[in-house]
Amino acid sequence: MMTPLLFAFFAAIDPCAVLPEQDVRQIFEIPDSQPIRAVRADSCSYLWMGLPPTGPQLREALMSGKRLPPRANESLSFRIEPVSNAVKELAARYEKLTKGYSVEIDGHQRQVRPQNLEWVPNVGEKAYWNPELNQLVVARKGALLSIVVQKRLKPADLVNAATTAAQALLRH
Repeated sequence: MMTPLLFAFFAAIDPCAVLPEQDVRQIFEIPDSQPIRAVRADSCSYLWMGLPPTGPQLREALMSGKRLPPRANESLSFRIEPVSNAVKELAARYEKLTKGYSVEIDGHQRQVRPQNLEWVPNVGEKAYWNPELNQLVVARKGALLSIVVQKRLKPADLVNAATTAAQALLRH
């Protein structure tokens, strides 16, 4: 059961402060010369490679006739969701997603197809990987961590990158 104090703690923290930019650079081997943008909301996203050009960069490219580089966006996004029983909630989501479910959209029932999720050992109390979304969901104490990695990597390397990011998040 999540106490009101623990819930208030998760609600008050800046998610990007839990996993700072320097940790992201280290995990994904991003050089200091590569710009990273942090986007904060109820989650945290770090974006690098293929960032949209700034106003001055766009003007310079247009004035000089240069082409802008292709945007091959890479990112790490994570969300910390307080829940009273994280392991039970994670198992329920796993069950629902692997069986498929229906949802009402504009008064019509739509079927959401089952997803092929994989259990990931040795991360938090329990974790699964959703290869369709490049998402790792981890249960730990009174929270679920949802980590999405968008990077040009082999599938097994994506899981390893997400697992490494999750372990860094869990250390804080």
